[in-house]
Amino acid sequence: MDTTSQNSHSDSDLIREFSFDNTETDSVVVAVSAAVSEVTGTPMEEMPPLQETLDCDALESLFSSFDIDDIGEIGQVQFPFHGCTVRIDTTGTIQVFDGNRRFTADGTGC
Repeated sequence: MDTTSQNSHSDSDLIREFSFDNTETDSVVVAVSAAVSEVTGTPMEEMPPLQETLDCDALESLFSSFDIDDIGEIGQVQFPFHGCTVRIDTTGTIQVFDGNRRFTADGTGC
């Protein structure tokens, strides 16, 4: 995960946005856990395992197999984790939102 992260003031529910490069990090699962750990101030070893929330193998498979250049579109997945909503897209962006929010494909709340 990129060591730089940014606070967003344009969306009141967005706490922080991170970028990761799947060629430089162990996995998207580790990147998500690290992002939520940083936002919540909870050490990773004290957080519940991400696999209790979703199928981590499926998440890894999704992000390792998706090639934006082949299809020209961005894939996205969102899920609640440790009191936050996490939204990941195939451009390498992890967004952590306050609470358990639900978003439509265009990014608006639903």
